Amino acid sequence: MTMHESRLRIAVLGAGVAGIVAAYLLSRRHDVTLYERNDYIGGHTNTIAVPGGKDGSIPVDTGFIVFNDRTYPLFNRFLDQLGVRAGKTDMSFSYADQQSSLCYASRDLDSLFAQRKNLFRPSFWRFVDGMLRFNRITRSRLHEGALSRISLGEHLEREGFGDSVARAFVLPMAGAIWSAPDGDIRSFPAETFARFYENHGLLSLRDHPQWYYVAGGSSTYVRAFLKSFPGGVHLSSPVVAVERTEAGIVLKLPGGEERYDGAVIATHADEALLLLADPSDDEVRLLLPWRYAANRTILHRDTSFLPPNRRAWASWNYIRPAGGKERDPVTLTYDMTRLQHLPADAGRICVTLNPWREIAPSSVIRSFVYSHPMYSFDALATQSQLPILNGRRHTYFCGSYFGYGFHEDAVRSAVEVARQFGIEL
Repeated sequence: MTMHESRLRIAVLGAGVAGIVAAYLLSRRHDVTLYERNDYIGGHTNTIAVPGGKDGSIPVDTGFIVFNDRTYPLFNRFLDQLGVRAGKTDMSFSYADQQSSLCYASRDLDSLFAQRKNLFRPSFWRFVDGMLRFNRITRSRLHEGALSRISLGEHLEREGFGDSVARAFVLPMAGAIWSAPDGDIRSFPAETFARFYENHGLLSLRDHPQWYYVAGGSSTYVRAFLKSFPGGVHLSSPVVAVERTEAGIVLKLPGGEERYDGAVIATHADEALLLLADPSDDEVRLLLPWRYAANRTILHRDTSFLPPNRRAWASWNYIRPAGGKERDPVTLTYDMTRLQHLPADAGRICVTLNPWREIAPSSVIRSFVYSHPMYSFDALATQSQLPILNGRRHTYFCGSYFGYGFHEDAVRSAVEVARQFGIEL
């Protein structure tokens, strides 16, 4: 029996986007069962119906929110196959420092100089010049190969970038992208940082991709997948352990066990390792270095988590609390009204990661905890070898940790798993 010719029974563990795409593709030729420990399908794709609007409820995303037309080719193809529509949005960024009172945004010149006094402050013009210089030098050093094996913090120090550029530009924007505190961003491998920034047009004033949101909320694609998926779906079904035998896979479940010909483990890397009853030396070596940070996430209506100057309101809004420490979790607010073009009569709806103070219960709609991969040199060193784990002992792995930690990376890793079965997206 070969996996290209015979119909197999395959278990997919984890119903985030990696598990969804793996199940979607493998079910074309095989009998697939999807297991998810949560009570919903989607992982970070989690759309909440908020009361309001002409239809009585408004779909608002809380985890996965946006994608673009340049660096998400496989995810775009997946949406096209499902017949899911997208709408244009912007990825403007704002920074507000409670200690220094500095406030600016990247939307346009009006938002950059949201504080009109900055037009006449030489220190702010030096800051703007420092931002441009950082982009120019970082792009140049990347192409020279000068960023390998050094951290972003070392790059900042080596090139003589001042504290204002690091504290009010580089660290907050990168912290917003990877949901990580200043200390972790300083330790971030500089080459990976720069390559990601260049690919996304973040080292240029003009070379920006068009950003999109999923019309009707990102869970629209989850519903479209479920409608087309012929296999079984088990929610609130945590797998206790994955045992490998010569014949296949034995899933240990709270209520018994199930046998399959193969298993796709589409969880976070640390969870994948814990699921394996008898991990191999390679599985331990390649999965153990991965760590994840939990980020408290609040869906709410408290606009005080947006910049104090309304001209600086943007799609992503970073607040640096007074007295904050380098290891404090990043505080970031997504203006969902702007990002998803929500109806104005619904009021401002926001999603805040790690609020620096408690939000009034009357303003809170829902609370969540999402975990994100932490990128260290040790973790990144595993990525080139992670694919060797696939196909060994009837086991396959996929997830965003195969790449930069985003939706496209998860989709790409799932597509690679399906390709080993002779199936293409």
